[in-house]
Amino acid sequence: MKVAVVRNRDNHGVISRFGQPCPEVYGSRSVQNVIDGLRAGGHTVAFFEGDKRLIANLEQFLPPEGESGRPGGMVFNMSYGIQGDCRYAHVPAMLEMAGVPYTGSTPLGHALALDKVVTKILMREAGAPTPAYRVLSRAGEEAEGLRFPLIVKPRHESTSYGLHFVRDGRELASAVREVVEEYQQDALVEEYIEGREVCVGLLGNDPVELLPLVELDFSGRELRAMTWADKHHKTANEPRRICPAAVSEELAGRLRAAALATFRACRCRDYARVDIRIDPSGEPFVLEINSMASLGAGGAFVLAAKTAGYTFEALVCRIVDVAHQRYFGTAAARGGGAAVEEGAGGWGAGAQESAAAGEAGAIGGVEYAPCPGVFSPQQLRGDDIPPYKATRFYEEQIRRSGHYERLRHVVEPSLAEVGGPGAWDTSGEGEHTVVRGLQHKFGPTALVLATDQCFSHCRFCFRKRLVSQTSEEVACDYGLIAEYIREHAEITDVLLSGGDPLVLSTEQLHRIMDHLLPIGQLTSIRLGTKALTYYPPRFQDTGLADLFRRIALAGKTPAVVAHVDHFGEIGEETERAVRKLLALGVQLFNQMVLLREVNDDADILAATLGKLHSLGVRPYYLFQARPVKGAGHFQVPLRRGIEIVREANGRLSGLQKTYRYVMSHYTGKIEILEVGEDQRLYLRYHQHRDPRKIGLVFSRPYREGACWLDDLAGSSEAPCAAGSVLDGGA
Repeated sequence: MKVAVVRNRDNHGVISRFGQPCPEVYGSRSVQNVIDGLRAGGHTVAFFEGDKRLIANLEQFLPPEGESGRPGGMVFNMSYGIQGDCRYAHVPAMLEMAGVPYTGSTPLGHALALDKVVTKILMREAGAPTPAYRVLSRAGEEAEGLRFPLIVKPRHESTSYGLHFVRDGRELASAVREVVEEYQQDALVEEYIEGREVCVGLLGNDPVELLPLVELDFSGRELRAMTWADKHHKTANEPRRICPAAVSEELAGRLRAAALATFRACRCRDYARVDIRIDPSGEPFVLEINSMASLGAGGAFVLAAKTAGYTFEALVCRIVDVAHQRYFGTAAARGGGAAVEEGAGGWGAGAQESAAAGEAGAIGGVEYAPCPGVFSPQQLRGDDIPPYKATRFYEEQIRRSGHYERLRHVVEPSLAEVGGPGAWDTSGEGEHTVVRGLQHKFGPTALVLATDQCFSHCRFCFRKRLVSQTSEEVACDYGLIAEYIREHAEITDVLLSGGDPLVLSTEQLHRIMDHLLPIGQLTSIRLGTKALTYYPPRFQDTGLADLFRRIALAGKTPAVVAHVDHFGEIGEETERAVRKLLALGVQLFNQMVLLREVNDDADILAATLGKLHSLGVRPYYLFQARPVKGAGHFQVPLRRGIEIVREANGRLSGLQKTYRYVMSHYTGKIEILEVGEDQRLYLRYHQHRDPRKIGLVFSRPYREGACWLDDLAGSSEAPCAAGSVLDGGA
C-alpha cells in the first residue's frame, strides 16, 4: 500500500507566520526510521511536509482508485503542527477535509489531549484519578486549595515544555509569569505527586492492546519528574526506563484500567501513551495522555512495544494496520516495497534514466535503480537536494555485499539532508576558477570540470551545487583551457573531474585529449571517477582502452583515481575492470571519504584499504567529510577520525597505508595528525597555494565534536612557523 509519511519540520510552508509557533519537531532520525520500517514491511513510502502544499502533494501521490473513488493509500501522521491553537489537529483536519485516511487520533482527539485542563475534566468524569489542579492566567494569582510543592506547565504544550517545579508562592508567581509570557497561554498548576512514574502504551482500537508497563527510574534525583532536558537527552542523569515495570498484578490492572479510561475519554485512536504517578500509598494519578506517542528509538512507547515482541518494523506496520482496520475493516495490503510506481506524478527512475542518457556526449544504456520513494522529485528540488540516482549495478552490488544497511546511505536520500547547515562551496573552488571549467588552486595541478553528470548521486557530494544541474562551471572551451595551461609552465598534471568524466562518451574524451596531449609540459593525465563501483561495464569499451594507450603514447602517465568508500562496493566486475586497467599500464589510486554510518569503523577502513592494495590500487587520500549543505550528518568528529585511522593503521602493512587523512579546506589540503596531550589538534599543510607553506605544521585548541577546521577557535588566524607550533604556539 502507498503510505505518505507526513511531519512538520519548520514554519516556512505557511501563508504568514501568525500565532504561537509550535516548539516541537519530530527528529529526522525517528522519521527516517519510520520510513525505513514501512518500506521494509512492504509498503511504498513517500515523505511530505505537513504544510500548505500537503493536499496538492497527496493528490499527486495518492489519487483515488479508478471508478470506485476509494482512497489510494494512507498518511502516517507525525505532524505536530506549525502554529496557532490545537496544532496537533491541523494536519488531521486537512486530511479529513480531503478524504485521505491517516494514522492516529482525529482532530477532536488531538485537541482534547492537547488541552490538559479539558483532559483532566474528562479523566475525572471517566473515573480516572488525576492530581488536584488550578488554572492561573497571571502571576500573583493564588493556587487555592493546593499543597506545595507544585508542578507548573503550559496548558497546551507537551514534551515537558515550560515545566517548573515550585516550592513556595514566590517560585509559583515566577513560574506562572514565565509560562504566560513565553507560551502565551494559561498555566496549569497541579499538585506534585511524590512517588513512582509509569508509562502505559496503548495500541489499537477495538480491542486496544495494552503494552507492558514502563517505569521511569529517578534514582538519585531530587526532582522525580521528566523534564524537557530529559526528553531531549540533555541531562547527565536522564531517568532509566525499566520494562516491564516491577509492580503487582493488582496495581498493574489498576494502571491499565486508568490508562484505557483516559484513552477512550479523550477520543484517541490507534496508539497513544498515558503517564501515571503512583504515590507512596500505591494510589495512581493520571498526569496526561500523549495522543501521538513518540516513536523515537529511546522512548517509552517503542521500548514497551519491543518488550511485547514487536520489532520497530512490525510496530509501525501494526499502526498502519489498526488504522486501516478502523477505516476499511481489514489490515493494509503490502507488497512492492521500496519503489513508487512510475506514472504517479512522474516518480520512479524513468525520468532519471532519460536525463542521464540524454546529456550531450553522454554514454547510453545505463540502467538505473527505482527511486526509493522517500521524497518526490518536486520536494528534492524545493529543498535544493540532488535527485535520487543510482545505477542498477550499484544497487544490486551493495545488496549482495551483506553491507546494504551501511552502503545505502551513500545514494539514498534521507531527512537529514533537509534544511541542514553548511555551504555549497566549502573548498573555495569558485575563487580558484581561472577559465570556465578550469581550477588552478595548487601550482602543479589543474582541475578540469568536464561534466556535471554522474553515474549515481552520492548524498555527501561536495559539488551538489552543480551535479545534474545546467551548470556554468563546466568546461565548454578546451582551446582556452589548453592556452591557460601552456601559459603556466608550473602545471604538469591535469585532473579531469566533474561530475564523472567517464559519463562522457569515449569520443568526447578523445576530443578533450586533442587539446591536452600536445601540451609538452604535462606529464600525467588523471581521471577521477566512481565508475569502477557505480558502473564497471564502462571499462568494457575497447575505445576506452585506446584512449589510455593514446595518453601513454603521448608521453603522459595515464592515471585513474577511483573512489571506493567500503570494501562492500567491490564485486567481481570491479576486480576485472581493475585488472584490465593495470594491464594497460594505467596507474590506479583510490581516494575515500570517512563517512558516519558508512565506514567510520577501523575494521571496515582496514579491510577496504587492504582489499584495494591486494588489487593493485594504491590508497591515496582518506578525506574528512566536508561541511556541505545537507551533508553535515556524514561528518565524523576529528578526534574519532584520528582514533579510527590509528586503529586501522595498526592492522595494515607499510605498503597498505600509503594514504593521508586530510581535509580539503579552502586554505589548502590539510593533513590531520593528532590531538595532543595539550588538547590541541595538530595539522600539516599537504598542499597550499603558497609553496612555502607546504609541510607547515600548526595547531588549534581542540573542541569536542569538532568536524572541520572552522569549528575550532582561531581557525581564521594564519598558521605560524612549524617550529613554534611544535613548541606549543598557534
